[in-house]
Amino acid sequence: MSTVLVVDDELGTRHALMRLLANEGYKTVGAGDGREALRALDAGTPDVILLDLMMPGMDGIELLEALQRHPNWKALPVVVLTALSDTHTVNRAQQLGAKAYLVKATFSVAEMLDHVKHYSAAGHA
Repeated sequence: MSTVLVVDDELGTRHALMRLLANEGYKTVGAGDGREALRALDAGTPDVILLDLMMPGMDGIELLEALQRHPNWKALPVVVLTALSDTHTVNRAQQLGAKAYLVKATFSVAEMLDHVKHYSAAGHA
């Protein structure tokens, strides 16, 4: 069973995503910001991270930077799911290793699940 770390400061959004993924057969772990996500990563490495960018404390870009500095986490597939859609933010997230970038206002659940399925399966190939 693949594990997805869902990082989003909005509790309702995080729980909805975790329920949706659990219904699709994924084990889920939740975190409310980047620091909480790093603690979750210390406890166990997921197959995929679903990451919001706008969060208090350590935001998503800072978490991506931390992942790039850590040899065990640098290659972890990250799917960004955020309200931010400006070109600079998209480019920065991709430079920091984000595999996919979905905008909350326009993404489809099917699209998000396709990315999670693809990147969780890639880790098990």
